[in-house]
Amino acid sequence: MGFRMRIPAAHAVVTAVLSAALLLTGLALPQPVRADAPPTGRPFLRVVVIDHSPPFSDRDADGLLVGFNIDFGRELCRSLGAVCSFDAAPFKQIIEDVAAGRFDIGFGNVLRTPDREQRLLFSVPYWRSSTSLVGRRGMPELSLDEAIRSRRIATIRGSRQHAALVRLADAAPALHANLVPVSTLDDLWSAMRNGESDMAIGPTLNVVHFLLSDAGDGFETIGTPMSENGLGGTVHIVFPPGQHELKASVDRALTALRNDGTYQRINRQYFPFDIY
Repeated sequence: MGFRMRIPAAHAVVTAVLSAALLLTGLALPQPVRADAPPTGRPFLRVVVIDHSPPFSDRDADGLLVGFNIDFGRELCRSLGAVCSFDAAPFKQIIEDVAAGRFDIGFGNVLRTPDREQRLLFSVPYWRSSTSLVGRRGMPELSLDEAIRSRRIATIRGSRQHAALVRLADAAPALHANLVPVSTLDDLWSAMRNGESDMAIGPTLNVVHFLLSDAGDGFETIGTPMSENGLGGTVHIVFPPGQHELKASVDRALTALRNDGTYQRINRQYFPFDIY
């Protein structure tokens, strides 16, 4: 494939032991009253994922949701003993819909921030996010500040990466000309491939997915992944406010799936390293 990644060592795993009694008796979940709940007597949970964020979530040729979050979400629901429906929405809508209780669980690749803590409940971490620059193979290593001063950089409009570049460009307004805002991940890679930009910036794991694809041939990461200034951190499953029992049950199930190797098995299907 011919790509080069500079990925920091895997982060320490936070684990806990799920009691044998809980495994025998099942997890206590709140059971929302819904008109569309199937008559199984099992908890019914509505799950939402990002509508297009490969390899975490996407749709196949038949329009079915696929990806890491889908596979892991199904295992999580199995562990909870719940019947789950899956839907997809843009990232910002996920925050709004889960906060309003329109979904019970959000796999929105959500970082924990003080503002979001006022509106949502957060699970224990289930992977760690960072940001990477990507460009043509052979490009010199550049810091983000050096890159914005010397290269045109494609970035998804409204993303935390876009916000970081805007902050840097504000110090020298002429640098705003080096920002190439786009709407989607596909647009991000297209802008770089067709010459609209010299580089692109995005979440590291989305960058890895691009570099592993045929479209990523000839590109590589530039510099090391970044997580400071809002560019990374622990990623969490989110719940509506007040759903403390559901959060606790998901935390226990998530830990159990780490302990029994299920998480690692799914991880290996999508990534060449441990993302936890």
